[in-house]
Amino acid sequence: MKRLLLVGLGLALFVGTLVLGWNFAAANAATIQIDLLWTTLVEISVWRLVVVSFALGGTIVGATFGFLWLRGWELRRRYRKTIRKLESELHQMRSLPLSGAADAGFVESGPADSGSSRDAAASRSSGTRG
Repeated sequence: MKRLLLVGLGLALFVGTLVLGWNFAAANAATIQIDLLWTTLVEISVWRLVVVSFALGGTIVGATFGFLWLRGWELRRRYRKTIRKLESELHQMRSLPLSGAADAGFVESGPADSGSSRDAAASRSSGTRG
């Protein structure tokens, strides 16, 4: 029942558009001459000029917004891909075992004549070398 109602409504909209278009064409059947910069259009009816103008405007706007939509879609796709990659990397890092510096193969190296290793580590973390 719902489908039949939607089909009937669509058909009524289509027929209504045809009737309005036919009435518009009959009311604006006069012909005009348009002088453009590079050419002259002779004997074109007003209704055809209006329809062509609307069609060109719709095409330009549709192409512009279509391009913007496509660009946004591609950007979202790229961001989703990067997020998945970073989440995978984070999951791998979280699943690594916790261990001390000696178990991981870290060996603090610093100047032999410097103060304590604590001072050397503090100078390395602050970006100065001593």
